[in-house]
Amino acid sequence: MARGERGTLIGIAVLSLVLRALAYFNYRFDSDEPQHLHVTWGWTAGLLQYRDLFDNHAPLFHMVTAPILELVGERADVLLYMRAPIVVLFAVVLACTYILGRRLYSKTVGIWAAILLSLFPVFFLKSIEYRTDNLWVALWCVSLVVLTGGQLTNLRMFIVGLLLGAATATSMKTSLLIITLAVSATVAWLFAHEKRNLHVAVPALIGVYFAARGAWRNLVYCVIEFNAQIASSAPASDLFVKRATFVPVVLLILWIAWRKRPPAAHDPVVGWRFFFAFATAFFSVALLSFWILISPRDYLVVLPLLAIFVAAAIDRLDIRLPLYIATCFIFVGAIWYYTHGFEDGTTEHITMMRQVLGLTRPGEPLLDLKGETIYRQRPYYYIFEFITRRLMYRGVIVDTIPEDVVRSQCHVVQADGVFFPPRGRAFLRENFLDMGRLRAAGQWIQDDGSFTIAVPGSFVILTSTGEAHGALDGSPYRGQRMLAIGRHTFVTAEAKEPLACLWAPAFIRGYSPFHLRDREFPGSPVFDSAHADPGAPPGRRRHRRWGPHAARPGKWR
Repeated sequence: MARGERGTLIGIAVLSLVLRALAYFNYRFDSDEPQHLHVTWGWTAGLLQYRDLFDNHAPLFHMVTAPILELVGERADVLLYMRAPIVVLFAVVLACTYILGRRLYSKTVGIWAAILLSLFPVFFLKSIEYRTDNLWVALWCVSLVVLTGGQLTNLRMFIVGLLLGAATATSMKTSLLIITLAVSATVAWLFAHEKRNLHVAVPALIGVYFAARGAWRNLVYCVIEFNAQIASSAPASDLFVKRATFVPVVLLILWIAWRKRPPAAHDPVVGWRFFFAFATAFFSVALLSFWILISPRDYLVVLPLLAIFVAAAIDRLDIRLPLYIATCFIFVGAIWYYTHGFEDGTTEHITMMRQVLGLTRPGEPLLDLKGETIYRQRPYYYIFEFITRRLMYRGVIVDTIPEDVVRSQCHVVQADGVFFPPRGRAFLRENFLDMGRLRAAGQWIQDDGSFTIAVPGSFVILTSTGEAHGALDGSPYRGQRMLAIGRHTFVTAEAKEPLACLWAPAFIRGYSPFHLRDREFPGSPVFDSAHADPGAPPGRRRHRRWGPHAARPGKWR
């Protein structure tokens, strides 16, 4: 490699590292990150995934990262710490990309493939997030490195099987990968006289563990049956079009593969190129045709191979170095655009988490949308993501939020949001007061002094300056009092002013509906007057909601 190209590579690699450091600390937390971390927290709290808390992902990622969360402990910025092991997985994927590129083509192609992959916007952003896909991609890439490392002995194939089994226990999309490898091996054997064998073992061990804990049925329902129900809510015409195109497109791929097949006597490297090229094409088409909810992260597993093929294509050209540089800087521009110039997108969630740790204590339930509050058990089993909302809209899943909140004595819930189902949302809005990023049980007291309690517990009567003076249910009010479900009255002889009945522990811990806590933390979003209700008492004004769902208009379903 010429000195100029070596210097260019080093410069772009340093740029990639700097951008990754900026994104690590500033790129917004995806709503899936706390959802996964809530499930991981369940393992540290002695809860069993699927049985004690809902999750529709395979379990291995949460199981192996639980010890790390145990070390980190309860802290508001926990997601920044839990992104650290993801950096290790990112490095593993880049190393595997280099090794595969070197084996299939050359060291130069391997290096440039790793550089291109590190800056490809989808991979760059998703490989920062705490999510199962990153362990899935790392296991897949390591299995490919083992697979191409020499003669396919029984030991080597056994190791590949273990790795693919671990990938299956991380993401059910591995089932499609295994089908892809099997089809590709068949095509390679028929077209290029290559023989590939695969054996898978790890998922059986995972299944035995959950069966021994009495949760096998829960695992099957959450990971397989629940996810399969999304197909029943998808338009039949869309499914027909997607699946009808699968056969002709695969036939086209087979025709191209036949035309590009290696000769009978060929270098084994050529056979591997053929094998991976067909596998990449087949997996991409199969995913589009048969996977219902498709997102860019579903293609993470094929990006390392695509990066290798792109680098190999560029490497043949006379203008290879300028084209490498131009491609990298196009990627950098896209990264800058999608990260909004690396503006701080983490503070909002950290602010909410500080309120979670301030307003609640371990063992107290907290209702949120998907597990965003991480360290507290949810009183309602299902999370309110797309599949659940569709099934609730169709009546397959019942909204029992009011009953579950009362049954579990849940006195704290997340801020209002459009993704709460209508019945539960109405109950929460009626019986909980805004504290900032969270709400606590209570009501504004009406002009006639009446209010109702939906969740029994200890409550206080407040004014904007502190506790009120008067008579509660006919007896003098002298501080927090246990109140049962039903209607209550508070009478005061003092000047007319807004009054609120609030869950007592919230007030004792420094929270009040009259003084929202959003301004407490430097840099956090503050009260937006555009959401204010001019007729509401102080503190009853609307604050901006947390999270990626806040700005999404439209119907609940």
